[in-house]
Amino acid sequence: MSNDQLGKLGSGVKKALTSSILLSILSAFAVGAVLLLLTGANPIDGYRAMLEGALGTGLGLANTIARATTIICFALAIAVAFRAGVLNLGTEGQAVLGALTGGLVALYMPGPGFLVLLASLATAIITGAAWGYLAAFLQNVLNVPILISTLLLNYPARFYSSWLIRFKLDDPTTDLSASAQIAPDRLLQTFVVRGSDQAKELAAAYGGQSYLTAFLTNVNWGLVLVIALLAGIIFLNSRTRYGFESGLAGQNAEFTRYAGVQPSRLTTKTMLLSGGIAGLAGVMLVLGAPNTRMLEGHVVTTGYAWTALLVTLLAAYRPLGTAISGLFFAAIIVGAAAMGRELGLSPQISAIIQALVIILIAFKVAIPKRKRRSEKRTEVTA
Repeated sequence: MSNDQLGKLGSGVKKALTSSILLSILSAFAVGAVLLLLTGANPIDGYRAMLEGALGTGLGLANTIARATTIICFALAIAVAFRAGVLNLGTEGQAVLGALTGGLVALYMPGPGFLVLLASLATAIITGAAWGYLAAFLQNVLNVPILISTLLLNYPARFYSSWLIRFKLDDPTTDLSASAQIAPDRLLQTFVVRGSDQAKELAAAYGGQSYLTAFLTNVNWGLVLVIALLAGIIFLNSRTRYGFESGLAGQNAEFTRYAGVQPSRLTTKTMLLSGGIAGLAGVMLVLGAPNTRMLEGHVVTTGYAWTALLVTLLAAYRPLGTAISGLFFAAIIVGAAAMGRELGLSPQISAIIQALVIILIAFKVAIPKRKRRSEKRTEVTA
């Protein structure tokens, strides 16, 4: 390796190690360590338990990937909208209705299981897109800001879904407020079905707690859907006219207008796309094994929609960065639960660390921007 190449490599490593994101994450964990000390826990033991719980075992890694799959799907829905300057805070409502309609199709539509599954996924996407379109319509026609309409539209979606499941779809054979069980052939099964002969052979060959066995028997095919979705959005952003226009609109809406792009049409396209992805994320929570029922409030109580907002902000709306950030946050959530079990601490410590990461990143990004603006004003005045 030449001296120039070594110099470039060293420069890249130095840049990565001194980046605002890495420093913010380390700072957040440092503050988290102080909080652990205040609770009487050893931070080293706490973070060791967190790391082992999220990545140190086959089951921990599988749980992290499974949770990250849904978080990333939600985050991609938000990233698509935010990148275009459309502040869609309604992914929760779009996901709730997508889960509801997709679940109804899976429960009651006749036909072969695989076709019903495809119809269920398609129905959820269409429903989420329609709920997103409603917010775009309110802005384009009635001048209701999308930031407000999407946030408020979460509530009728949430309450209607809860009412329908509790009073119309409730299964008397279970103590849960939930629908009847969905047939297994209509679910997004794990790569290897638990309890099957293949799962037993896998456990015998590699061990029941191995990384391979845990991954294949605990992660469902939703992972493949999200990987395909991620690739599709990367292509959309980099190779299509819509991707160019949406990226430009997010940076400078006025310039986009002068370039001949109609803001109302771009907003409608964005909300249809964002809402459709959110609907897919919602139905994955219903149809993704090991889930087998529509549970009242399930999409809401997971908190995935709001965790995804933090993920999106951390990744600055970039698709690949969103996937990495989603894995990071999923590891914090799963690891914090393991830390809570081992040390007797509340898993809410993960929420504190997530919030600290975002606050510190925003702080480190905002100061250089303000400094640059101040320097520009000084130059103009001079």
